[in-house]
Amino acid sequence: MFSKTPKELILKDFSNILNKSHAVSELIANRRFDSDLAILTTAEIYAIAEKSYVRCDTFPELQTTEVEDFVNAFDQFYFELKQILFHDQDDFLSLSKRMAEMQTAFETLSTSFNMI
Repeated sequence: MFSKTPKELILKDFSNILNKSHAVSELIANRRFDSDLAILTTAEIYAIAEKSYVRCDTFPELQTTEVEDFVNAFDQFYFELKQILFHDQDDFLSLSKRMAEMQTAFETLSTSFNMI
């Protein structure tokens, strides 16, 4: 039915997570952001993440250290994003650092899957 491999699909999911995370982090960098749009985008990111976690549980070839590193980097980013959105903690520098960690983890994962 699908012509893409589980590795290609998970990279697509993680790429979407990364791109939407970049977008929402740039959106909230201005304290006068549209909170509805930020929350909607955050919910979309989380939905993609949940789908990708199920994919990772289903396919043993996706259960690698590199996948785990990306998931952990995303979890840290997501936690800090929620702190900014829901608790008015404006640590944008830390959020930016988490974004960079996600980017690095994604690049490492892409390299490990020979998909660059």
